[in-house]
Amino acid sequence: MISTLIAVALLAQQVSTPVAVKTRVEGRVINSLNGEAVRKATVVLRARDEEHGLSYADETDGNGHFSIGDVEPGEYAIFGERPGFSLQSTGATGAPPPNIKVEAGQQIKDAVIRLTPLGVITGRVLDEDGDPVRGASVSALRYAYSAGKKELRNVENVQAGENGDFRIFGLGAGTFYLKATHYGSGSEWPPQPASSYYPGTSDESHAAPVELRAGAQLRGFDIRLQSAGSYSVRFEFPEGHPPESGYGAYLVSEQGAVVGNTAIFPQTGLVFSGIPPGSYEAVVSVSNGEKQAYAIPRVDVRNADVDGGTLTFLPTVDVAGSVRVEGGAFQEFDKLRINLQPPYRPPYIGNLSTEVKADGSFLLKDPAPMVYAVAINRVTGVYLKSVRMGDKQLADRRIDLASKLQPLTIVLGADMGQVEGSVKNTKSEAVVRARVTVIAYGDHSGRIDLSRTGFTDEKGEFKIKDVAPGEYKVFAWEDVPVGAPQDPEFRKPFEKQALIIRMQPNGHEKVSVTAIAKAPADRSSP
Repeated sequence: MISTLIAVALLAQQVSTPVAVKTRVEGRVINSLNGEAVRKATVVLRARDEEHGLSYADETDGNGHFSIGDVEPGEYAIFGERPGFSLQSTGATGAPPPNIKVEAGQQIKDAVIRLTPLGVITGRVLDEDGDPVRGASVSALRYAYSAGKKELRNVENVQAGENGDFRIFGLGAGTFYLKATHYGSGSEWPPQPASSYYPGTSDESHAAPVELRAGAQLRGFDIRLQSAGSYSVRFEFPEGHPPESGYGAYLVSEQGAVVGNTAIFPQTGLVFSGIPPGSYEAVVSVSNGEKQAYAIPRVDVRNADVDGGTLTFLPTVDVAGSVRVEGGAFQEFDKLRINLQPPYRPPYIGNLSTEVKADGSFLLKDPAPMVYAVAINRVTGVYLKSVRMGDKQLADRRIDLASKLQPLTIVLGADMGQVEGSVKNTKSEAVVRARVTVIAYGDHSGRIDLSRTGFTDEKGEFKIKDVAPGEYKVFAWEDVPVGAPQDPEFRKPFEKQALIIRMQPNGHEKVSVTAIAKAPADRSSP
């Protein structure tokens, strides 16, 4: 009788105890162009709180279906990956993946991820006589933005085959430029390069754009190599021969590209060959005891070979100084680094960065003797306010290490504010995942380090912290090339659509901004 009562009691307990419903996220991955299923795609749920949350992954089946079970409640970024596809943007370029919020016991069954197929460009490399060129290097390039400047960057690179044919695959939609380069196989040393942009020009500004739609396969893009129009630049070493301790040398263009080949000839000195017309700096380094010494002459190549004369070497120097903070408290000096920014990005010109000690002092050893901009790394709560040498404030925070130096005083500001608000389109609808850029103007015009970027959330709202005091223009973009808003020429047509604010020390601005429609793709071309 007792055992029967116990059994009944246990049965009643089992009936009354609710069954836990496990969380699950299901959906499909499809081709954004035709809606077809994408099989063997990897779907990732990445926790927004990566420090405490978990991330999950699954692979789609033959119907493009995925199912991820036992998902911990929380907020996740959801995205898919598959070779030959890119994630379709549902917001501004460079915006984080869309969010998905998983509640306890929730069953999400209709998540859809759209992947866009990548494109292909094929063609041949031909010489000036129309014969195929085997083994030429062929690059697909796109204009991109870095530090507010537009520059042509390599995206993909392949080698031409036996018949001069090439196939560049894995390209997203956009405007591309093709470039072929081939080094001669004759007896001349160093070998003279032949290099051309499609269809057959050595001048970047005359390169023909190639418009590639999503998933398109373009054929027949033949590039004719042009070998004419390259020259040599010659320098003499002070002793009339290369230093026994060795040397390093390269020639760099105004755009920061290393060009040509380098060779040593005992009777003629140091020679850079294969140099197209333009303005350059030669950066030549030699060992000088424990330190390096540098010669950095400037040369202009027009329509003839150039004799640059005898190289003059200057030793590296040490840059010492201290950091001072104004407008608030800041003690995290261990997070700070002092950086010297050259006018271009050469392979090596000595040490250009150093840490700040706990007492605010720093010592940067052995940078090359040239002109730099002084900068700091991005640290929450402070910004670079000014740079002083002795009692003189350095214009544009620039320092010439080839001149007489005094200790630097780097002044940081700790009185930063915040901008928050909302973004709507012309129909007064909230714009999700729009890119919001806060661009420095007025006294801080050109200070890219003071500009800030953020994205709107699912409600079309944004919050951007660490905005230094000063005048700014706030732009909101439905889509825009990454880095383009930092370029004054790019912004010019949109200036009237910006909102002007003036951030006070420790201020707080709340704004409502109308989004700029998707910027035309050809704005990133010349």
